[in-house]
Amino acid sequence: MTTSLLDLKGIGKKSLIKLNKIGIKSVEDLLFHLPIRYQDKTKITKISSLVEGKKYLIEGVVEKANIIFYKKRMFVVRVSDDTGFIQLRFFYFNKSQMANFSEGRLIRCFGELRFSNKIKEMVHPECQFFSPDSIPELDKYLTPIYPITDGLHQFSIRNFIKQSLCLLKSNKISFPEILSKNILNKYNLVDINSALLNIHKPDKNIIYDDLVSSNNENKKRLVFEELLAHQLIFKRIRSYNKTLLSFQLNNDDKPIKKLISKLPFEPTNSQIKVMEEIIKDMQNKTPMMRLVQGDVGSGKTLVALFAALHAISNGYQVAFMAPTEILSEQHFQSIRQMMEDFDISISLLYGGMKAKEKETIIEDIKLGNIDLIIGTHALIQNQIKFFDLALVIIDEQHKFGVHQRMTLTSKGKNSDKYPHQLILTATPIPRTLAMTLYGNLDYSVIDEMPSGREEIITIALSENRREEIFERIIAQCKDGNQVYWVCPLINESEILECKAAVNTYHELSKELKDINIGLIHGSMKLNEKEKAMHNFRDRKINLLVSTTIIEVGLDVPNATVIIIENSERMGLSQLHQLRGRVGRGKKKSTCILIYKPGLSEIAKNRIDILRRCSDGFDIAREDLEIRGPGEILGKKQKGDINYKIANITRDYKFLKDTKECSEMVSDKTSELLAKRWITEEIEIGKV
Repeated sequence: MTTSLLDLKGIGKKSLIKLNKIGIKSVEDLLFHLPIRYQDKTKITKISSLVEGKKYLIEGVVEKANIIFYKKRMFVVRVSDDTGFIQLRFFYFNKSQMANFSEGRLIRCFGELRFSNKIKEMVHPECQFFSPDSIPELDKYLTPIYPITDGLHQFSIRNFIKQSLCLLKSNKISFPEILSKNILNKYNLVDINSALLNIHKPDKNIIYDDLVSSNNENKKRLVFEELLAHQLIFKRIRSYNKTLLSFQLNNDDKPIKKLISKLPFEPTNSQIKVMEEIIKDMQNKTPMMRLVQGDVGSGKTLVALFAALHAISNGYQVAFMAPTEILSEQHFQSIRQMMEDFDISISLLYGGMKAKEKETIIEDIKLGNIDLIIGTHALIQNQIKFFDLALVIIDEQHKFGVHQRMTLTSKGKNSDKYPHQLILTATPIPRTLAMTLYGNLDYSVIDEMPSGREEIITIALSENRREEIFERIIAQCKDGNQVYWVCPLINESEILECKAAVNTYHELSKELKDINIGLIHGSMKLNEKEKAMHNFRDRKINLLVSTTIIEVGLDVPNATVIIIENSERMGLSQLHQLRGRVGRGKKKSTCILIYKPGLSEIAKNRIDILRRCSDGFDIAREDLEIRGPGEILGKKQKGDINYKIANITRDYKFLKDTKECSEMVSDKTSELLAKRWITEEIEIGKV
């Protein structure tokens, strides 16, 4: 039985809509809306004791406040205590806010410490002003921070959850124990109600690091249950998949042999082996669900093309979904070129196309006039209907959620048959972890690189040595080679202090006047991006300045140098992916990692791993030892599994136990856990 949110004070129709938007439809849902982190405002820290990168509550007096101009207008405040001073910096401010910072006024600030020219500072901290005779009390508990949506503030959701906790404490609501006593004892798990009470309102004496650790008994209980729920979903998908019918294709490999004979190179043994596994899968009556993992540049797209050609030769359609317009366009161009000797209709579909052109392609897909359709998320739009779709290929699977993949699969349902699924990823994950994370999929690895590839030399240079880098660029371009210069952001960000692609483009244009420089970033229209890439491929551009939009799939064999700004801010997976944009031809290639002076130990280790290792799986193994799989999996992507409290970086040690436990629970328990934890709309049996 669920308790209505309208029973809580402060929740009206508008608040209800906002709460529903983030999946909260009852008081019970509210209590499973778990903190993503905590703020410690229970103690004052002296300015002399502050450590970079951590958040603190400080107390002091305003010494002075000024507006200064450096690239843009800023408001800078100096605050001191009896141990030192700190600088507060604001980029967005008004007159009334400035008036608060009068000289001599007492202030408390909460924010993250950073250094700017060796000066301690906080950027846009929370500020509280007070007088000597009315000193505010410190918080008695750590302050939880919750996921929110537009118009829903932390104060409001904390208030709603506080009321819900009162109901839980008084037993007016309670949660049934879904897991059996045997499971609770076997895995040393506390009861669910205690875990919820203590995770929302942790003991005031608990140390912050102990609270956020998965060794905390309350966090462990919730993390374990959530990971178990996802394992059970994978198990149900796998079981359900075995009950479905698919298109049973023949084993005729003549079209593939014809394609191989036309290629200017020999496929690797590993590519052939994986291709054979795929063809064998597609001979079965049940739909293939296979993940193909291969390092950057290992040739996953060619294997996917073999699979597509096989399905088309059997008389069926194929859909190939890529995460970005620029990658889908490149797949379209390269595949069309490789398939020019075959009588196959290939089209491209993406969101930014002209309406009439899109309508024509959608109609041709429905009528079966297109054999291979390549596109982005546009392929899962409601109006897309396939004539006879037998194979779905999804590139860079971590960019798409489970529900998106299943939506595309359901579009291909023809009568009682479902299409085969082939999923590609270059994310280097150790096999045991991959098999646990993607437990609903069969698993293949392309573990061999094409012959003739030179190892990429990786070096790290401080940003103070930019002149040396300019000289390298000039020398490379004189030799007829091409260069990428990658920046992490499109526009300048004072807060992150990252060099932006647009600004870098203008800077390099002034410094390197004799070199043709191009620019590409995600905010450009597709035709502008296509033009930039086309000019780069045709060597009309020597140096291409880019954001990380070039991270996946782009293939320009003449590019021999990639320069990556602010490399200390990027994860290993992303750096390795970017490095893979060069070294695709016969020439020696170089990756230059530019970093800001004062690297942390973690950043030093990351750069050292990249200098020593060229194999993505070796990088993954080393990184797993240092930090767990978080860096391997990269930053959270739009389509990632939407965990409420579990974090693969921190909690992968529980995966083995949750997989074991998934074999011990009933179907009823599985249903209850899915209802509690799974936020993606996955209806097994109704895909």
